[in-house]
Amino acid sequence: MSFCSFSSQLIVDNQTTVDNLFITSFMPSAPAECVKVYLYGLFACSVASPIHNSIEEFSKTLNMSHEDIESAFVYWQDKGLVQILDTIPYEVRFLPVKNVNIKHPKIKDGKYNSFNLQAQEIITGRMITPNEYYEYYALMESLKIEPSALIMIIKYCVDLKGDNVGYAYIITVAKNWAQEGITTAKAMEEKLLGYQKDSESIAIVAKSMGIKRALDTFEKDLYKKWLDMGFLPNVINYVAKLQKKSKNSVNFRYLDAIFEKYFSMRLFDILDIEQYENTKTRLYELAKNICKNLGVYYENVEPVVENYVSVWENMGFDDDTLLTISNYCFKNSVRTLEYMDKQILKFFKLGIVTTSSLDEYFKEILDTEEKIKQILQKLGNDRNVNNIDREIYSNWTKLNIGQDLIDYACEIAKNKPKAMAFANKLILSWNQNGIKTIEQAKNNSPKQVKDVSPKRNYDNHEYTPAEINSLFTNLDEVEI
Repeated sequence: MSFCSFSSQLIVDNQTTVDNLFITSFMPSAPAECVKVYLYGLFACSVASPIHNSIEEFSKTLNMSHEDIESAFVYWQDKGLVQILDTIPYEVRFLPVKNVNIKHPKIKDGKYNSFNLQAQEIITGRMITPNEYYEYYALMESLKIEPSALIMIIKYCVDLKGDNVGYAYIITVAKNWAQEGITTAKAMEEKLLGYQKDSESIAIVAKSMGIKRALDTFEKDLYKKWLDMGFLPNVINYVAKLQKKSKNSVNFRYLDAIFEKYFSMRLFDILDIEQYENTKTRLYELAKNICKNLGVYYENVEPVVENYVSVWENMGFDDDTLLTISNYCFKNSVRTLEYMDKQILKFFKLGIVTTSSLDEYFKEILDTEEKIKQILQKLGNDRNVNNIDREIYSNWTKLNIGQDLIDYACEIAKNKPKAMAFANKLILSWNQNGIKTIEQAKNNSPKQVKDVSPKRNYDNHEYTPAEINSLFTNLDEVEI
């Protein structure tokens, strides 16, 4: 908000200055719609208020479409009164009227007499001014448009917009088609026949989008573009209905972006598009729930879907598994998507991608924890299990040491200093000497046990609660 600004009442009571040269030299020959746009533009510039200064506000106040407003500014740019700086978003700069040189092309007398008569017979809602005729002449001379072709364009615009259509619109249509190479009557006839051929199907699409007005050339050309891209009329109508259902307002420009995306993804059939849209909706909902479970918030979850959720699903993880993992991450106080991604990669390497396999994995870990806890109790220790205990037990399972032999080792090592380390020395010594039974172990005196364990400090240090919860957060250290 500005530091100082006019009150709304002062804005209403204020004045907008219009150059007399505009009134005498430009307004008489200008289409009424173009004059409305120019004057409202001057007003928007003079009040310098963002409330009035947008193409949406122009459209609402003047009761004109965005396309007609843009065409009007193109008209005034050709006259030298404005400069279109950008189109997305639309930005226009008003220029001084006094700096404009009014020039008309030199035309051979009688060259366009027939054109003049035909044009006036078509535009019956108003008189065509000399300046407007000169605009048509300049257009035909510069773009090499046949007079008969321009007459066909005028007839098309009158049928579309009414018999008092502004010539700025006519010139805009002519310029656009000339850029496509349509400058002859034959080419124009083919263009219009194409419109007529598609008129029924495009009317159905317009109805599906909630558009009740006549479609302009830009919209019809977009429809033709979609057909040329390979989309059938029934597919186009399906997409129009689908987008209208999900949004309050849908226009052809918005729909064009959708078809561009489908084209790049090679989605041309209704079944493929339906499957993609359903999957997209599900992935967005899944992304929101994962973020909710982690305790994070993203206003736009599209990057979450693209960078994480879709990648995880391509790895084979189902929705329930991802939600379960997100809950585990939250409970372990590491609540970021980056951390969750690391855990998922670990699970993927272990072949764990479903909820059942995840539950089985953690059940095995908990079972192992309980077995280690029982061993510590047999050794006379009532402390928590730590990572060293897990490493020792993992080595015993790799040696295929029977539970009875483990129990016997615990019996011998019970209440000794560093009892777990002592039991480990016994078991490693027995394994080295090929001892597999308790009877064989009894014949092997503990006094003869050699220190064959790794040089590690196997003490009875008790770990912090965070280390105790490392079952999940340190999966790479846990072996089953």
